[in-house]
Amino acid sequence: MDFKTHVSRKNYQWVKWSRITLCSALVGIAVGLLTLMFKSLVEQYEHLLLHKAKNFKPFFIVFPFIGLALIYFLRQFVFNKKKNNGITEVLEAVRSQKKIPSYKVLSHFFNGFLTVVFGGTTGIEVSTVVATAALGDMASRKDIIFKKYRKEFMGAAIASGVTILFCSPLAGLFFSYETIGKQKTKVFWITHILSVFFATAILLLMNVHPLVNLNAYVQDWKYEALPFFIVLSILTGAYGVYMTRMVTYSKKVSFFENHPLLQLLTGSILLGSVLFFLPELYGSGYHTIVQFTQEVNHLLWFVILALVLVVLKPFTTGLTLKLGGDGGVFAPSIFAGVCLGLIVGGVTKMYFMPEALVLNFVILGVALTVAATLHAPFTAIFLTFGIFNSYVLWLPLVVLTFVSYLLSKKIYPYTVYTLALKK
Repeated sequence: MDFKTHVSRKNYQWVKWSRITLCSALVGIAVGLLTLMFKSLVEQYEHLLLHKAKNFKPFFIVFPFIGLALIYFLRQFVFNKKKNNGITEVLEAVRSQKKIPSYKVLSHFFNGFLTVVFGGTTGIEVSTVVATAALGDMASRKDIIFKKYRKEFMGAAIASGVTILFCSPLAGLFFSYETIGKQKTKVFWITHILSVFFATAILLLMNVHPLVNLNAYVQDWKYEALPFFIVLSILTGAYGVYMTRMVTYSKKVSFFENHPLLQLLTGSILLGSVLFFLPELYGSGYHTIVQFTQEVNHLLWFVILALVLVVLKPFTTGLTLKLGGDGGVFAPSIFAGVCLGLIVGGVTKMYFMPEALVLNFVILGVALTVAATLHAPFTAIFLTFGIFNSYVLWLPLVVLTFVSYLLSKKIYPYTVYTLALKK
């Protein structure tokens, strides 16, 4: 018997919308609290293990093996011997109407934690997106009314999680819209706005701060810097393609395919060796972002270091993912954007425009690189505002974000996630 026969036609709409409203609020609260707890734990233990590795350098080689080995055995004996495939899992579920298994919540939270705190060079953003999408999928199965709104509840849960990660409700809203599915239905707006509203309330109640607060340092920009901003937008547009191709290539490199433990050992040693010499790449790399926005002495050295890091980052990310690590190119894009901004801003300041503010280039670099890599310009814009808590550059940032995005898409029309779906 259809649900509508249990209530009068007059009351059906009221029952439907009241249930959707209540469920959206609960999704926003539950996902927000879980994501905040996950984010806090990862930050705390990543900092702890990184500090230990800096005090005893061999840990840089040992830690990646420990983390990836734990993930391997969890996958073999707990999580159905299936690798996590990042945001591609969500896109496949949306397109095919397949359910996301409930164990994916724990799988991505556990594996994301182990990957990042033990040095895998990804981030927790993709783990959060897939885990929260699974929670939204589970919520949509709790009531007969919700079944046809599965996509909306998955998107709302993702929007809540991204809001917490970047302290930006608009980043959460636009990430769901641009990446998961462009929807304009009334249910989409109600589920997403309520979910993001309660996630934002959690941010305010818990007094969560942006990654780097540059509001007091970035107070102006000069029109003379505009040509160099344009150079940065072209560079980031091309780099978005480099990131996609290099990560994809690194994941495909074949070695010891029939001996997974040997592959894990050799790959972990290779990854650890890179971290041994370049600890700036450890984990999400957010500690390096903080360093690059606070220390501006010896600018030439920072520019050279950033150049090395930005070249190697996609390779180490792809290697981490090949070895079973959980994550994607979200955090690596942010990291690379900071490095590219530092390179262009540093060169501009040293050789062309001594009064240029390098931090302006760093902020722009993040927005432009994320847009070029994820093909999500609005997400990139509001994510950058959330990370740095600075809005001074809004005009060049908005315009050039679309330049970088369109250039990247013109050169190569796929992201890491859509390319996996294509194949």
